[in-house]
Amino acid sequence: MGVFLSFLIEVNLGTDTNSFMNLALSERFGISFGTCMVLSNILFFIPEALLQPKLINIGTIMNMFLIGYISDSCHVLWSRYLPQIMFTVQPYQTITFLMALLPFLVSVAFYMNADMGQTPYDAIPTIISHRSHLPYLVIRIIWDFSAILIGILAGKHLSIATVVMALTIGPSVTFIGNFMKSLSWKDQKRASENEL
Repeated sequence: MGVFLSFLIEVNLGTDTNSFMNLALSERFGISFGTCMVLSNILFFIPEALLQPKLINIGTIMNMFLIGYISDSCHVLWSRYLPQIMFTVQPYQTITFLMALLPFLVSVAFYMNADMGQTPYDAIPTIISHRSHLPYLVIRIIWDFSAILIGILAGKHLSIATVVMALTIGPSVTFIGNFMKSLSWKDQKRASENEL
C-alpha cells in the first residue's frame, strides 16, 4: 500500500481520501506526510479503542505507523532513481497513475478483509456501520467525502481521481471481501467433503 500510494502522490493526479486529507494537512502545517498520517491515526485511534477494540491488531499498528513513512521513503528513492517524466509528463503520468491505482485499491481491500486489524481511519466507518445498521458502502462514501472536505478546507486542490477513489474504495472493499469469503466457503466445503 505504501509503495503504490507513493506513486499516486508523485503523479499528483489524485490519491485516496485519507491520503488527500493528510497531504493537505501536512502541507498546511509544514510536517512530513508520514508524521501527519501517524498523528491523524492516533486521533482516530481513540474512538476505535473505546468503541471497537476487536478491530485492533498487528495490521492496525503497522498501517498507522508505516504506510506514510514508506511513502515518504519511496519519494526519496523515486526522485533519485526513476525518470521524472513518469510523474510529470503526459501520457507517462497517466500511465503511471493507472498502473498504481488498481494494485493500490486491491491492497487496501485485501488488508481490510484480512481480519488482522483496521487502521483507525478505516475503522471509524466500520464502527458507524455496525452501530447504525446502515450499509458499510454508504457510510464509507460519506466518511471519505468528509475527509475530502477537510483536505479542501486545508487548501488542497481536489482532482477527479480523488473523487473516483472516494466512490470506489467502499465497493472494492465489499467486492473483494465477498470474493474472499466465497473462496473460504468453498475451501471449507471441500474440506468437509473430504472428511466424509
